[in-house]
Amino acid sequence: MIYKDQGPKAAEYLRQVIPMLAKHKLPATPNNYSIFYNYIAGSNQALVEAIDSNIKKNKVFPASLLDELHEKYVDGTSTLAQQEQIQASLEKVITTASTDVQDASTDATSFDSTLNKHASTLSNISDPDATAMVLKQILDDTRSMVKSTHAMQQRMHETTEEIAQLKVELGAVKATAEKDALTNLKNRGAFEKEVESVIDNRSSKSIPTTAIMLDIDHFKRVNDSFGHLVGDRVIRYVAALLTQVLGPDSFIARYGGEEFIVILENQTTEKAFQLSEKVRTAMGNSKLQRKDSGETIGKVTLSAGIAVLRTDDSAESFIGRADKALYEAKNTGRNKTVVSD
Repeated sequence: MIYKDQGPKAAEYLRQVIPMLAKHKLPATPNNYSIFYNYIAGSNQALVEAIDSNIKKNKVFPASLLDELHEKYVDGTSTLAQQEQIQASLEKVITTASTDVQDASTDATSFDSTLNKHASTLSNISDPDATAMVLKQILDDTRSMVKSTHAMQQRMHETTEEIAQLKVELGAVKATAEKDALTNLKNRGAFEKEVESVIDNRSSKSIPTTAIMLDIDHFKRVNDSFGHLVGDRVIRYVAALLTQVLGPDSFIARYGGEEFIVILENQTTEKAFQLSEKVRTAMGNSKLQRKDSGETIGKVTLSAGIAVLRTDDSAESFIGRADKALYEAKNTGRNKTVVSD
C-alpha cells in the first residue's frame, strides 16, 4: 500500500508509530511500522478492528499475529513507501529551513539598507526634533529586526529537532529493512536481493551454488497444541540451530512462516546435503520443552530440499527446484533431505 497521506499529516502519523510500538514492546521493524502506520492512519478498518480487538483483550502481539496482519492487510511495498514518506518529510523540513535562512538573509540585507538610509538622513538634518524622530525609527526598526531574528532562531531550533526525529525514524526503518523480527535472520526481501545478485554474478566455476529450503514438519500441530508463542519459540530455535551449524556468516533467511532458506556459494551439492542433514539430525534429537511449565513439546523435525544453480536459471527456476524437492521430502514421509534433479 503506497501511503496517500501527504505533508504534515503523514509526518504526524509517522511520529506516532514509534511510541505505539514501544508501548506494546514491539521492535521497530518495517512490517511493524507498516501495520501501525496504517492503524494510526485508519486506512484499513478491518486492520483497525483486528488490532483494537487484540488490545482490548490485553493480549500481546506475537510475531505470528503480526505476520498475519501484515500479509492480510498491508501490501509488501509499504516498507519502501515508508522510507519515501519519511525522506519526503525530511526534504520538506530542510527546504523550509533553507527558506528561513534565505528570508533571514534578505531581512538582514534590507535592515542594512534601512540603516544606511537613516544614516544618510541624519547627516543632512540639524533639527533636534527631526533627529529624534529618525533615532526613534532606527530603534523601532532594530527592535523589529531583533524580534524577527529571535523568531527565526526558534524556527531553526524546532526544525533541527524535527530533522533529528525524522532521521531516527528513517534509521529505524533502514536498520531493520532486511532483518526478520522474530529470528534476527535475513528476511524474505533480503533473500530476494541476494538470490538476484547470485544469479547476476554466477560464473562457470566447477563448484556450484546451492540453495537449501527447509520447513518445520507439522508446525500447525505445534501452534494448535501449544499456542503461537510456543510456535514462535520453535521458529527461533530452528533459526539459532541453522546459525550454529552453518555459521553466522552464511546467508540464512526466514522465507516465510515456518520456512527457511539458505544460499551456499562455492559449495558442492554433497556438502550442502551434509550440512542439511546435520541440521535435520540435530533438530530431531532436540528435546524441546515449554519454559513456563517444563512440559515436553515432543519431537519436532525438519524437511529440506536442495537445488544447484544452473547456467540458464532464473531466480524463480532456481528456488522453484529447491521448493519442489522440499515438497517431495514432505510428501514422502518428512524428516528428510531431498536433492533436486
